[in-house]
Amino acid sequence: MSFVEACCNTPPTKAQWHSKGQNIPLSRKVDGEERPRLAYSTGPKDSKRGLIAIYDIFGGHPTTYQFFDRVAESHGGFQLLAPDFFKNGGLPEEYIGDTPKLMEWARANGDFKKNHVDEMIRIAVEDLRKAGCTSFSVFGQCWGGLMAVLASSEEGNPFLAAGGVHPSMYSIETTKNTKAPMIILASKDEEDMIPIIENLKQKNFPIESFHKRFDNMHHGWTGGRGDWTQSDQYEAGLEAVDLLGAYFVKVSEVSESKL
Repeated sequence: MSFVEACCNTPPTKAQWHSKGQNIPLSRKVDGEERPRLAYSTGPKDSKRGLIAIYDIFGGHPTTYQFFDRVAESHGGFQLLAPDFFKNGGLPEEYIGDTPKLMEWARANGDFKKNHVDEMIRIAVEDLRKAGCTSFSVFGQCWGGLMAVLASSEEGNPFLAAGGVHPSMYSIETTKNTKAPMIILASKDEEDMIPIIENLKQKNFPIESFHKRFDNMHHGWTGGRGDWTQSDQYEAGLEAVDLLGAYFVKVSEVSESKL
């Protein structure tokens, strides 16, 4: 399975954004490394709702940070942590248009287990719990969407919901083991997500999985390929922010009502 074609062929934009959060070290280092990785922290520090955010293959990008900041501020607020998963930086731009090289880079730098993505997510959850969070969801863009669903598929994971925004490598097979409902916000460039949603409905989660396709948006518009100075991308981005925030609040409220 590969990334969507648009992911392999579309370069990042030269966007700008004054980030509202800050980079802080995770409380523990991953196995084999000398020091803890950094994580982007944003959102109100008194929120009890924690989010793990996973960027796309370009790593930290101004539009990505804008998206994370706005999600963290939405619907009463979330404490959001986005670990720096790529030890040596995001995808080199010269690999765009060369699918074999891009996939080779992704296998070497973005493996859920080998590159400690799973471990960093667990550490980030621990840190959010120490900061007072009592509920947790996870979402990602492109490659990050796959990492989010893998995290929500692990035994004993804490996530109430998993989200994918213009996700890559989503299929019935890659999402079948999730132990949480999903919100999938696709662009015009991804495969049909309705069969995935229909399959997830059979799991009888307390909250139904949700899907919306943004037919006028390209792959990556909320991340490294987004330019929110364009009004259509900005408006669609704000809608995606609202949908994600509302869904994550909804699943946490249902969970709280059962306590």
